[in-house]
Amino acid sequence: MMGDASNTNAASPQDQRPAWFDFHRTGPDTLAGRYMRLFWHPIFHSAELPTGRTKPVKIMNVDYNLYRGEDGKPYLTQFRCPHRGLQLSAGWVEGNAIRCYYHGWKFDEAGACVEQPAEPKPFCDKVKIKTYPCRDYLGFVFAYLGEEKEAPPLPQYPDFENFEGILEQDSYFRGCNYFNNLENGADLTHSGFVHRNNPGSFDGFTYAPRIEAKESIWGVTVSSHWPDQVGVSQIGLPNIFHHKAQPTDPSLAIYREFMAWWTPIDDHSHIQFTVAAVRMPADKSKQYLERRDARLAKRTLDSNELAEKILKGEMYREQIDPATTDFVRMQDHIAQIGQGTIGDHANDMLGQGDIGIAMIRRMWARELKALAEGKPLKQWRYDPEELAICRGEIWEERREGQMRA
Repeated sequence: MMGDASNTNAASPQDQRPAWFDFHRTGPDTLAGRYMRLFWHPIFHSAELPTGRTKPVKIMNVDYNLYRGEDGKPYLTQFRCPHRGLQLSAGWVEGNAIRCYYHGWKFDEAGACVEQPAEPKPFCDKVKIKTYPCRDYLGFVFAYLGEEKEAPPLPQYPDFENFEGILEQDSYFRGCNYFNNLENGADLTHSGFVHRNNPGSFDGFTYAPRIEAKESIWGVTVSSHWPDQVGVSQIGLPNIFHHKAQPTDPSLAIYREFMAWWTPIDDHSHIQFTVAAVRMPADKSKQYLERRDARLAKRTLDSNELAEKILKGEMYREQIDPATTDFVRMQDHIAQIGQGTIGDHANDMLGQGDIGIAMIRRMWARELKALAEGKPLKQWRYDPEELAICRGEIWEERREGQMRA
């Protein structure tokens, strides 16, 4: 009997294209992996890494050892001890050094072996582990995983540093390739269908916005134009999303501005790290936090598990009380994981509403091709003032349209 064609090992059209069209595979030996390693990425919540503790982390198909030294700084090293291969996260922190659990070899913050207790004639000078720059910033541990001798400066986002309100950190796991989520950020038409029954969301059957996209100094600015309003999202290359939105508690907060990073774990899963500046008067903060915590306490169901059951046909969306889970996140789980853990974009049929996605793919392919050929890459730059001008141009278009009407 013939087997199911979907289980064959035949290459898809995507596999047969040049390497610079493969944005999805981010191992260190891939073109996209080399490109991603030219940038800083959030890899962990700072508050979840206490002083003197270690954590194993996996980023872009590679395992690492993360720990916080007695000086309060985070340190990132290779995953295994070079002696007998034990994972270093099983060991313990001494000062700013990490000691292997198996035979006590000790490595300082620069990766140099400084002790080999069981060796009559230590050979520390011949042993060194890889270390990677990492920093605490905005509530996350950021790491630079490139092989260059000197890392570029960690980008700064001043709009999230000094403001009146509350800085919130969040993250979630999603069981699909990071690029599924990245493209979702540029897809401003999906909300009218995936989220159309949610409070404050538009109905895609009634309102179909006109989508525009422009390349910026940071990546892509995508705008959606309705007769009475304009929505704007910005994608920072390679994997950042910036958006200003209505707060979840508009009676207290003015607006919620957030930045999200899609950090690959491996080719079939990723973590979204999100920092949000919730702007509000200082006297409203306590009430806001109380309401937020009460709302989150009702979310007893895991949005990922619910999405998996819906995709398997074991339950329906209508059976779920939106208050019992992160409903928006569950809806996006369905939309993104339902494409397949790695999307086969060679078979996509893009339309006018996908102009932002098409632009991102072209820009990624352009940069990966340049990297493969040893040509200069565009130096993406987050500049709040210049990006605000880009947003302002879109709002000016809206005002001109209103005046003409």
